[in-house]
Formats: sequence, C-alpha cells, structure tokens
Amino acid sequence: MSVEERVLSYLRVNPGATPREVADALGISLVSVRIAINRLRELGYVIRSSKGGYVVRVSQELPTPTDIISNTQSTVQDKQQSTENVVFDSIIKLVNELSSKISELEGRVGRLEKEVNYIKKSLPKIPSKHVEGEGSDKLISTLKLRSILSVNEVREIISKPLEEYVREGKVVVVNDLVVSSEFLKNFKSKFPIKVSEINKLSPEELKLLEALVRSNQAYLYSGVEYRLLD
Repeated sequence: MSVEERVLSYLRVNPGATPREVADALGISLVSVRIAINRLRELGYVIRSSKGGYVVRVSQELPTPTDIISNTQSTVQDKQQSTENVVFDSIIKLVNELSSKISELEGRVGRLEKEVNYIKKSLPKIPSKHVEGEGSDKLISTLKLRSILSVNEVREIISKPLEEYVREGKVVVVNDLVVSSEFLKNFKSKFPIKVSEINKLSPEELKLLEALVRSNQAYLYSGVEYRLLD
C-alpha cells in the first residue's frame, strides 16, 4: 500500500487528524505525510478542516494505486506539455528573430555589392603591361595615377635606370621625390602661393611644395607667400 493510500485510510477513520498525528500513528516521517496529503488534496480526495486537520471528502472512494499513479502521471504530463509549449514558443520566436536579421543582412550585402560595383566602374583603368609604348612602362603608368612617388618606391618598379627617365624628360627628381614632368610644370604655374591658400592644395601638391623648399627651389617670402627661386 502506498503512503497516500495509508494516509487516506487513516483520515477516513480519524477525520480532522493533523499531519503530525498521522505521522506518529503510521510511523511515517512528517515530510512524507505532508507530501502525501498535498498530493491527495491536489487530486481532490481530502480537504482541510476548520480545526486545522484534514478530512476525507464526502462520497470519495478510497483510491487504488492505479488511480493515484494515473492522476499523478496526468498532472506530470500536463506540466510537461505546458513546458514543451513554452519551449516551442521560445524556439519559434527565436527563429523569427533570426529570419528577420538574416533578411536585414541580405539587404545590406546587396547594397554593398552595388556600391562595390559602382566603385569598380569609377576606378580608372590601369594600362596593361602588354601594351607597347609608355602604357607598358610601370613607372609612367603609376605616375599618371599618383603624380609623385618616393625614390624608394620608384626603385622597386622601374625596369631601367632612373637617369634615363630624367634624360627623356618624363620625370623630375625633387629632393626625395620622383615627379611627373607635367605635374611639376602645372604646379609651378601656381606660384607664388600665398600661405593663406595652402589648405587649397592637394596632398600631392603639399608634398611637392615641401620637397621644393627642402631642395632650395622654393622659399617662404616674408612669411606671406611661397616663391620659386629663379
């Protein structure tokens, strides 16, 4: 006989007994009795009396072990089903959130691809190495894009002595810079350059101005403007 059955049988004979009285009478721990009574109350077999003890509900038959186990299993299954529903709802919510984020990321990727394609189309085409003439010369091709290079950079890409480029009039060496002859000519046409207009120069022009000053080809006159030396 289960603890619940023993407790229920005792209460039928001793209505109003307290958990302590039941435990003492049956030789069962008070904790086990309280657990059994709570289970019987959940199943509707006993109710609390007005004097603090417990009585068997009227018209309730003594439950068999199968009844108690069946009712207990039903309660456990209900709780398990409730838990499963909560977990399922949480999973569905998480899936929806992930789906939304994936859609947002796909949209961003699409916009980035369009921007990259636009940038690619906007970039100037670098002459192929296989084209004959100046287009096949890496130094000249690079200077068309950047206008000025450091001497160290030039040494890594030239296929013939730098002096030959200088003799051919294609480049000019200014201090530690190698400058396109055309770029240098256009820049010199801007002199004198007022100090107040320095911020209008491009980064390449600023580098070239500094190189001209270092090589004593230009100087600052009265702190007002930069002039070229004759």
